[in-house]
Amino acid sequence: MRKLVFIFLLLPSFLFSQDRSNEILDNVSKKTASYSTIEAHFINTIINEKAGINESQKGVLYLQGNLYRLELEEQTIISDGESNWIHLIDEEEVQITEVDDEEESMSPSKMFTIYQEGYKNQFVSETNSNYIIDLIPIESGSFIKIELRISKKEMTIAGFTLFDKNGGSYAYDVQLFKANQTFEEGFFQFNTSAHPHVDVIDLR
Repeated sequence: MRKLVFIFLLLPSFLFSQDRSNEILDNVSKKTASYSTIEAHFINTIINEKAGINESQKGVLYLQGNLYRLELEEQTIISDGESNWIHLIDEEEVQITEVDDEEESMSPSKMFTIYQEGYKNQFVSETNSNYIIDLIPIESGSFIKIELRISKKEMTIAGFTLFDKNGGSYAYDVQLFKANQTFEEGFFQFNTSAHPHVDVIDLR
């Protein structure tokens, strides 16, 4: 009986927490949908203490609808919605594949809308600058939780951290955010003529 009473005491707090997170995420969705393009400069940090891993790298993500261009230190990943190009810079190689619907569910194009499908959400806390919301996967997978950090001022995603089952974490912290930029034609395709020494492997 005491357990039942305790659950009912907690229920209003939980519902308020979920209502608040839903309201915040709805506002983020509206703000994100209003942008024609997004340019985000970020730092990606991977930590796994068991494996002795603590690595960081800078990157830039460009978005226009379902088109994206992800520039990292060692590779560039580009998609025009039909084909994907993975340019391995040091190897001077580019691999071309068709867009796979299943793989696209976790593609870079979902970075600012990752919360919209497949997760339950809960408001956790807030700082002077950010709201903290946890996303819990509805279906079991490699990640047990995603922590979202949402800018109070801009109502955009300031960063997020994915936590895996093995104790690892993958953090993405946005350093610079620009919206409604104009990208030149062909920006979301790999220009082979501009890289004559690159070996092209077409797997389509």
